[in-house]
Amino acid sequence: MSVLIQLPVGNAVTVQEAADAFLDSLGNPNTVRSYGIGVGKTVERLGGGRLLATVADDEVGEALEALWGTAAVGTWNVRRAAVVSWLSWCRERGHDAPTVPGWAKRLAAPDSQTPVRSKMAIDRLIARRDVGLREKTLWRIPYETAARAEEILGLNIEDLDFAGRRAQVKAKGARAKVRRRGQVREDFVLETVYWDAGTRGCCHGC
Repeated sequence: MSVLIQLPVGNAVTVQEAADAFLDSLGNPNTVRSYGIGVGKTVERLGGGRLLATVADDEVGEALEALWGTAAVGTWNVRRAAVVSWLSWCRERGHDAPTVPGWAKRLAAPDSQTPVRSKMAIDRLIARRDVGLREKTLWRIPYETAARAEEILGLNIEDLDFAGRRAQVKAKGARAKVRRRGQVREDFVLETVYWDAGTRGCCHGC
């Protein structure tokens, strides 16, 4: 059972303390393991002992670029999403945390024919009055979570953890759990995805 770490008041929190508290707040061990790679290596690159408030946006982007700039697109998107979730979590708790800069954007898969839209383009689409709330949510949540559309479409409203800004999805390649005697069960190993403030606003309007 994880032990929650109480962050210092104000901006006295260090990069390492903020990362430890975020990871300890995650309930799923698989999520902790996955997010721990992206957040942990970024912390090492930035310097765990420095104050989080002293880290600039571009430093975060440069750390991501140095660590995974030449990695597969899927790896880049997953590691980036972990860091985005971590820093958003810190800001929600009143800490002066940096953001992932716009130039360190989410990438489209090489075999994808759909170009990745910028955050500004997504914001313009969301602002349109002729588009329904359901469509706006579907546009926003994959962008913020780096999840596939089919993973998000598999969710029901009761699957959404609004307070934690997260949901569990059956990720691509997920395998069915197996009973001890080899009988396949109907449920699957799930992965947790996290969203930012934009998705929360759309979901609360649903």
